[in-house]
Amino acid sequence: MSQINKPSAWLRASAIGLVPALLAFNVMAKGVVIHDEMEISPVDSSDAPVVATPGPAITMTHTGTQYVPVGRIGNSLSQVVFYHPKRAGDSAIGVANIYVDREFQGALRTGQFSVFCVEPGKHIIEAYQNDAPNYTGKEVPRTMARLDGGKTYFVETNADQNVGTPVSVNRTQAESQLFGYKNSATINRASAVRACEYIGGMSQLGNVLFSFAGRKVSDIEAGGKDIVENMADYIKGQPQIQRVDIVGHADPVGSPAFNQKLSVQRAETVKKMLVSKGVPASLLFTSGEGDNNPTVDCSGLPNKERNFCNRANRRVDALIQTNTNAE
Repeated sequence: MSQINKPSAWLRASAIGLVPALLAFNVMAKGVVIHDEMEISPVDSSDAPVVATPGPAITMTHTGTQYVPVGRIGNSLSQVVFYHPKRAGDSAIGVANIYVDREFQGALRTGQFSVFCVEPGKHIIEAYQNDAPNYTGKEVPRTMARLDGGKTYFVETNADQNVGTPVSVNRTQAESQLFGYKNSATINRASAVRACEYIGGMSQLGNVLFSFAGRKVSDIEAGGKDIVENMADYIKGQPQIQRVDIVGHADPVGSPAFNQKLSVQRAETVKKMLVSKGVPASLLFTSGEGDNNPTVDCSGLPNKERNFCNRANRRVDALIQTNTNAE
């Protein structure tokens, strides 16, 4: 947990809304997400995880929001981004049920994703499509995944609807589809799932992404205006908020001077939008970090892939400082 100062404190949002500390509207990790291919092998019944006694249902509070790049976690947890891709020629409306150690984690419709964390080690992580009402997929798991601490794994549902084994993909491949996807309306019942603790905080309500070299309202990517409205509603509904730092960022394309100016302009755009929605200007402070704090490292990719990858870096964060003594 971060240090607590009186009369103020910083809040950190967890992936399932359980752990108060620093609250940011974007991934504020210093450095990039570590990604490895998920190691998947047949289930060995003698080494399978023991299902714990289920705890109370956990409602994931960030449901319904568009995908934003996930942050970097500490070595005590492993992070999984599981999504149900839109496949060409697939017109069926189906649901894929995710099971973690044979317990229900969530349900994904086409074009939806779920982000969750577990302790490092061996876990049964599968997703069976259209297995209601008997939910037979969790009864006879076929594969097991080995997860390392501090790593993020991107997996998609299997193209074969009769196979629950997920398909491991790299971040670039996953995010070429994930931008625009919605988080599933999930009630997690898997005992192994933990609150994701991010290094430097993470997004709870989404972030604001800009098009290449964009700085105006018209340059905000799809869904961004709704995210600003969510920000405004949240800020106005929290009387204990003392200060909101709006921090702009740029991708590394272009000169450092240009990117610094661009990042400030993006922050100013978001500030003006928040003020127009009733947030007091006296609470809002803008700054820019240029290209000095990327969410993801896109170097080494071909031009087209690098430009798409850099979408995550053309962003605006909002950091909120609160007064814990406010009523």
